[in-house]
Amino acid sequence: MRPVYIHSPNLSQFGKQNVSVLELSLNTVKKTLESFPYPIEFLIFTSFCPEIYTEEFHIPNRIAESLGLKDIFCIRTETASSSGASAFQLATLLVESGRYNSGLVIGTEIMSRLSREKSNLLLGSVLSDEQRNLSMSMAQGGALVAARYLYEYGYNRNNLFSLSKKLHDNGLQNPIAHIKKNLTWEEYENSDFLAEPLCIYDISPLSDGSASLVVSTHKSNCLVRGLGAGISPMNHSIQNLSFPSSEIAFANAYRNANLSALDIRVAELHDAFTIFEIIGLEASGIAKVGKGLSMVVEGLTHPNGQIPINASGGLKSRGHPIGATGLAQIIELLWFMEKNPDKNIGLAHSIGGLATNNFVTILELIES
Repeated sequence: MRPVYIHSPNLSQFGKQNVSVLELSLNTVKKTLESFPYPIEFLIFTSFCPEIYTEEFHIPNRIAESLGLKDIFCIRTETASSSGASAFQLATLLVESGRYNSGLVIGTEIMSRLSREKSNLLLGSVLSDEQRNLSMSMAQGGALVAARYLYEYGYNRNNLFSLSKKLHDNGLQNPIAHIKKNLTWEEYENSDFLAEPLCIYDISPLSDGSASLVVSTHKSNCLVRGLGAGISPMNHSIQNLSFPSSEIAFANAYRNANLSALDIRVAELHDAFTIFEIIGLEASGIAKVGKGLSMVVEGLTHPNGQIPINASGGLKSRGHPIGATGLAQIIELLWFMEKNPDKNIGLAHSIGGLATNNFVTILELIES
């Protein structure tokens, strides 16, 4: 298989945007193409549900036409909240196969136009029929995991606050982050539960945002070292405080990269609900089962810690525009590695739905 490299990553500001999905995508991708001198042979656009969020349709072709791209393979993909990661992996596989040399990947979502109530119903559509018949929400799924984890391993809300506090502090240092807040214990303690034990400071915001990059055979400073994916049945996505689809994705990525958890120096882990960072940390093998939250409390996963986790602020603070998130994680990971060359092997983990279609991507910083 041919080596594949990342070029010209770019992120929009995350938060609230007063533009269309098409406009935001074009604003982001034009900056990517400014610094990539080779022909683009395919375009993959990903977005969860622009048909409902902004009533936009047939976006990939509109992007290609606006960019003056002709005679290219041009499609849209979607795997719920892992859409950005799955689009990236598809693009990498297309280049790896030898069919194409360079391709453009774009992930965009505008979520702020819908009310929280309507958005919750839309996001809940990725749950199984049985879960929806029980009026279960995504937040309740996250809360079930959090409550069980705290109980099983002897943690409390103070410990959960340490995780939320870390993510908010990291977001303060990220210029594109949606949430910039110096969170205090008093604010956390007095916040209403959205789904106990999770409060608003444990749940990612409804964000607008866009991400873009190029994958290519042309060498850069970032090699795509490994890819892994995993799925699980809709009603059995959570087992024994882990996500089987994540375990499969991590194992496949390590095998593909010929690496292990011991080789990982930094990671961006899916944390639409803060506890998911911990579940991912343990499923990855970076933390022992039941010890992930203690690593946070001890400062081991902070930006200057032993192994930085979600130094970007994660989905919780950077924001979570569904279609852009998985791609944004990969870009944030690369940018952190560039600023910290000793952290030369990194991992990005993205969850689709309630952990039913998950992806793991391993990057390596090299000399270009």
